[in-house]
Amino acid sequence: MEFLKDRVEDYLSRKKYITLATSSLKGEPLTHPVAYVNKNSDIYFSTSGQTRKAKNIKENPNVAYSAYNETEFFDEIKSIQMEGTATIVSDKEEFEEALKMLHKKFPGMAKMPIDEDSLIIKITPKLCYFSDYVKRFGYRDKVEY
Repeated sequence: MEFLKDRVEDYLSRKKYITLATSSLKGEPLTHPVAYVNKNSDIYFSTSGQTRKAKNIKENPNVAYSAYNETEFFDEIKSIQMEGTATIVSDKEEFEEALKMLHKKFPGMAKMPIDEDSLIIKITPKLCYFSDYVKRFGYRDKVEY
């Protein structure tokens, strides 16, 4: 299982964006393109507290996201579909560390203003499906956290 978790972490570290799915308490879903960094299997991203994704996460912390290789060929597909729990980072040290990682990966982000509405959100994984069609069409591993 640790080998699979290492593969997930490596895959996440090579990507820049995920498609994040959130839902309100009423069950109204929405997807969001998100620039992120990962520390191990946890991911962090920055957003304003006024965004719909932040409001949805405050109401319902259960989220899902996907990351994938863009390709024309089905036998080259690799992707991650992750279920997790989103939390607003309140610890100052963790907030600063995540912000530094984001600025390193996305230098343009360092120019964006940080204000009282700025949040760092952490997604802790629960369950991952890691698809690798290079192995065979439809192949996927299940990774539980």
